[in-house]
Amino acid sequence: MIKKIQVETKGAVEGMKEGTKKVDEGIILADKAGTSLTEIVGISQKVGDMVSQIAAASEEQSSASEQISKNVEAISSVTNESATGTQQIARAAEDLNRLTENLQTLITKFKLTGSGTAQPATNRTSATAAAPKSTGAPQNAKKAPLPKAKIAVRENGALVHHNGE
Repeated sequence: MIKKIQVETKGAVEGMKEGTKKVDEGIILADKAGTSLTEIVGISQKVGDMVSQIAAASEEQSSASEQISKNVEAISSVTNESATGTQQIARAAEDLNRLTENLQTLITKFKLTGSGTAQPATNRTSATAAAPKSTGAPQNAKKAPLPKAKIAVRENGALVHHNGE
């Protein structure tokens, strides 16, 4: 019986030694786990900081994108206005060209007389035809000078004749 108690006590002591050894190993593993958890927490904080920086950068990019969009719209508006202005200039140039052609056509209807004044070609013949004929004067007699025609330009660019009235 004593032997049996000694064997059982010896087994209990060895079990305690092994339990102590296992507890020591558990403590070491727990320390390693604590160190690993501390590292994980630190890395998580770094990742959180990075996420915050990424979010801030995304907001800045979004703001920049909005500004770029507004600038593109402004450029589009200016381009449209420029195109409209160019069309108006083209129409004005066409109108000016038409008026120039009309003026050239009207100018060709005038002839310069010896005194350097312009006389309408149609008025000269009508003035000559309307002049009274003298009975005693020869046909080759010098004709009286025609009155100077006065020319005015209307707003539409047409030339009109008037006698200063």
